[in-house]
Amino acid sequence: MRVIDMHAHLFCFSAFEGQAQEACKKAMRQLAEEELQIRQKHGILTFFSSGTPKEWEFVSGLLTAPDCGKKYGRDLYRSFGIHPWYSDQYEPDEFLKYYQECDAIGEIGADSVWCGVPLERQYRIFQRQMELAVLYDKPVILHTKGQEPWIADQIQKYPGRVCIHWYSGNMQTLTRFRDAGCYFTLGPDLASCRNYGDQAAAERYDWMLREIPAERLFIETDGLVSIAWLREVHGKKEKANLTDIPDTLLKSLTTAAKAKNMEPEDLCERMRENLREFLGYKQICHLP
Repeated sequence: MRVIDMHAHLFCFSAFEGQAQEACKKAMRQLAEEELQIRQKHGILTFFSSGTPKEWEFVSGLLTAPDCGKKYGRDLYRSFGIHPWYSDQYEPDEFLKYYQECDAIGEIGADSVWCGVPLERQYRIFQRQMELAVLYDKPVILHTKGQEPWIADQIQKYPGRVCIHWYSGNMQTLTRFRDAGCYFTLGPDLASCRNYGDQAAAERYDWMLREIPAERLFIETDGLVSIAWLREVHGKKEKANLTDIPDTLLKSLTTAAKAKNMEPEDLCERMRENLREFLGYKQICHLP
């Protein structure tokens, strides 16, 4: 099966966050190639997200390099956007070239749970990036933590295709997004939340799987750093490693397929069709 990881961050970039990345480039490149090899070995089609210009420069530079691009580029897509956590550090118009080069704009949005950037600033940066999505005819990947109702209002103003990444809002707002034609990704805790004792997440996934049609459904890991974070916040002692990426995706796919009364292979094929439609392509020759 060719499973899609609809939203991921390269682990190596997160692992060296806060350090002098320039001095760590060799180690970052090695870790990145190890991850790309795992993803290729397991046939994972990956949408890598960059939430800052620096992350985009590293990821894009890696994936378009002659050696890496030739080996791994066939199965990889790239999104770029100023993440709300960093919206006080950058202005979108300084990076127009990146918005033109990416396959989707994101993840962008607003966050009043994990972010201290004033909402007024987050809103302005978000709105400008939505304007750029219209200008460049790019689909959008959204981060909506705590700001789901406001963002649901905003997207009514913009045409185009939208995917809600790792939705964690309420049923009412999910219905608004669904009725607006949005796609959704199910988070990396889809199959593990019950084992973690996270009843709220389990109930949320139950109604998401009931309410979201298979034609607008994706799964994601959010990258290895998020898999590790989930274990940490739930008090699990086992460390995450790169093989957890295909394992998480397969368990998520199996869980979603069972809830949808589908075979995993059929849901996998449906998600590939969803990706073609999200990207706005009738046919993608390199998306088997």
